[in-house]
Amino acid sequence: MLRAVAAPSLFAFVAGAGLLALWIDVRFPKLAPRSLSRRVLAAASALLVLEAVPVLGGSAAAVYASLFAIVLPMLVSAFLAAVWLLRALRDAQLNA
Repeated sequence: MLRAVAAPSLFAFVAGAGLLALWIDVRFPKLAPRSLSRRVLAAASALLVLEAVPVLGGSAAAVYASLFAIVLPMLVSAFLAAVWLLRALRDAQLNA
C-alpha cells in the first residue's frame, strides 16, 4: 500500500520542482549565466550536488523536513540548470 501512495507523490514532487524551475527562469531571466561554458558548469555541479543530497530517515517529520529543505531546492537547481543549458543550446543553434 505504501508504494501505491509513494509513486504519485514522488511524481508530483518532481513535477512541482520542474514547474518551480520554469517559473524562476521566466520570472528572473537575468539569473542565467551568460556563457555556454558557465551553463554547462552549472548543470554539472547541480547534478553532482544532487547525487550527494542525503535524505534523513527516522520520523516522518525528519523525512518531510529533509525533502522540503534539502531535496526540493536541489531538484529545482538541477532543473533550472537544465533549462539554462537547453536555452543556450537553442541560441547556439539559431545563431549558427
